[in-house]
Amino acid sequence: MKVLKKQWLLPLLVTILLLVFGVIYIQGLFTNEEHMTQEEIQQQLETMYEGTVGELTFQDGVYSTEITRSGGVYETKINAENGQVLSMALINKIEVKEPELLSVQEVREIVVKKYNNDIERLSHDDTGGIPVYNVEIAKDQVLLEVVVDAKSGEIISEKEHPTATANTLITREEAIDIALKQLRGEVEYVEFHDKEDGGYYLIEIEQDNDDDDIEAVFQIHAITGKIMSVKWDD
Repeated sequence: MKVLKKQWLLPLLVTILLLVFGVIYIQGLFTNEEHMTQEEIQQQLETMYEGTVGELTFQDGVYSTEITRSGGVYETKINAENGQVLSMALINKIEVKEPELLSVQEVREIVVKKYNNDIERLSHDDTGGIPVYNVEIAKDQVLLEVVVDAKSGEIISEKEHPTATANTLITREEAIDIALKQLRGEVEYVEFHDKEDGGYYLIEIEQDNDDDDIEAVFQIHAITGKIMSVKWDD
């Protein structure tokens, strides 16, 4: 009887072991099928962190990689089943240098190249969110205000100053004639300032001479036509 029991015991143990290994193998197949692919993980990380994802390695249901983004390199571990980030640790800090501000001369060259016109005024302004240069140029008898990013040189905005209004007795053309009677030359720009007393025009005229150029800005009342002031630049 004892011999008979031993003969049944060995096949029974082999059968149990085969069943156990079979179950483990099948579970492994289903588990592998549920894993996100490396391409899916990489795309997800690049979208989330806007960085460069390094080589992905897989172990025990977890992907590991390094992500390089602004500020440093981060060691990252991700759940392979659902893509959840399990941990992210900074392993190498990257110093980001702020770009230096452009010089006045560099800004002049950028503006003149784009608009092909002389610059009337240029000033630096760092009171806002980003440092900028405010540049005024005369273009087609209009004063154009251009805002330039002081770091990149990008043109942020441009705006034309008003040159006239319908609520004045002296028109733009009449104001120009008044100024030209004082100084014969070329009109650089006309700018209108609206005030409670009717406002005034600013008209810049440039006279080309053989020896030297003469420029003058005439302030002319928009109701009376009176010359309120003259600013000479010779």
